[in-house]
Amino acid sequence: MRARGISYDTGFVRGGSYSRKLFDPEVVERELWTPFDVVSLDLYRSAGTADRVRELTAQGKPVAVTEFGSATYRGAGDRGALGLSVVEYGPDGPVRLDGSYQRDEPGQAAHLRELLTAFDAGGIDAAFVFTFALHDFVHRPDGDPREDLDLASYGIVKVHEDRPGSTFPGFPWEPKEAFAAVGEYYRTH
Repeated sequence: MRARGISYDTGFVRGGSYSRKLFDPEVVERELWTPFDVVSLDLYRSAGTADRVRELTAQGKPVAVTEFGSATYRGAGDRGALGLSVVEYGPDGPVRLDGSYQRDEPGQAAHLRELLTAFDAGGIDAAFVFTFALHDFVHRPDGDPREDLDLASYGIVKVHEDRPGSTFPGFPWEPKEAFAAVGEYYRTH
């Protein structure tokens, strides 16, 4: 094994607070940082993201953010990891959204750029966008807006249910604005 590590679940953001205490630096140093080479965590945006990044990287171990992102509806970035909570599920998976939501691809792209910038500024060693595609959350632009599951998808591409995409022929998806934003950020940083 090349590296030993642990993933740290930061909890959900609810109204500006967390579902549990994030971490005690003394406990982290004693119990986590000493035996491990790398620490990874899922880190969704909140008011304290930059402070948490600085606390983590100040400990002297490489830090990888292994999941971050946003759904594609207006305001989803403010919901952090709860972006999928607007989905109603049936026995076979997602069925529809629980209300009417407005597509906001520029917002999703801006959210990802903002987090990538914060991670770079804070000294994060690796960051992984969640996710390329959520295949069960298909883009249905022509029907009931509540059935356009892609609005709740964190994917940086829209998955088509019944046809291939045109940007990359042969694949059943089309890039969202976030696809270009992430690609540009990774090429230039």
